[in-house]
Amino acid sequence: MTPFSSPRGLWLTVLGPDALEALPLTGVGWLGVDLQHGVLEVRDLPGLLRVSPVPVLARAGSQDPAHLGRVLDTGVAGVIVPGVGSGEEAAALVSAVRLPPEGRRSTGLTRGVMVGGPQRPLLLPMVETAEGLAAVRDIAGCAGVDGVFVGPYDLSLSLGRPSVVDDELVAAVHRVVSTAREAGVLGGAFSGNRDLDGLLPDLDLVALDTDVTALRRGVADLFG
Repeated sequence: MTPFSSPRGLWLTVLGPDALEALPLTGVGWLGVDLQHGVLEVRDLPGLLRVSPVPVLARAGSQDPAHLGRVLDTGVAGVIVPGVGSGEEAAALVSAVRLPPEGRRSTGLTRGVMVGGPQRPLLLPMVETAEGLAAVRDIAGCAGVDGVFVGPYDLSLSLGRPSVVDDELVAAVHRVVSTAREAGVLGGAFSGNRDLDGLLPDLDLVALDTDVTALRRGVADLFG
C-alpha cells in the first residue's frame, strides 16, 4: 500500500530549499517537513516543494483548521497531524482537510491549485498518546482518514515507558499498524533509532531519521 516509490522518508527540521537541492536523495521515497518541532514554517513549504524530487508530507503544527488549510494550500502531498486522541478528533480533521461535500475546507487561488497539487491530499492522524492508542480503532476506521502515523517518542512518554525500544512500546506500535491494516488504511511511524528499526512492523511509511542526524553522521564520517 506504500503510496510513494519507497516507504522510507527523511524528516526535515532545519534544512531549507538550497540545502535540500544539494542532498543526494536516492532511495528516499518522501520527505516529512516538521512544522511542529522544527524551525521550518508554512512559508518554507513552497520553496521545498519546488526543489524536492519526491513527494512532501507536512507534519502540521496543530489540529487548527485554519493552520491545516494554509499547509494544504501549498500543494503538499498530505498532512501528518499530531496528538489525535479520539475518533471525534479524527472526524474533525476530515472536515478540516477535505473539500465539500466530504468536508468543509475552502478553495481559492492557492499555490496548490495553480501548480496542480493533489485534490485529495493524504490525511494521517498521529497516534502518540495513551488516549490515541485506546481509540486507534476509531481513528483508523474514521471515513476520510488515509492512515495512522505513530509518534513513538511521545507515545513512550504517555505510556510511562523508558524508551522507544521497550517491549510494551514496540507492542503498541505493532497494535496501531495491525489496526490500520484491518481498517484498510496506511500504517506509518517515525523511527530515529537504529535499534528500533528492526523491531518495527512492515510499514507503508517510515521516517528513518531527521536531517540533523544525517548531517551529524555525514560530518562524523568525513572527519572520523
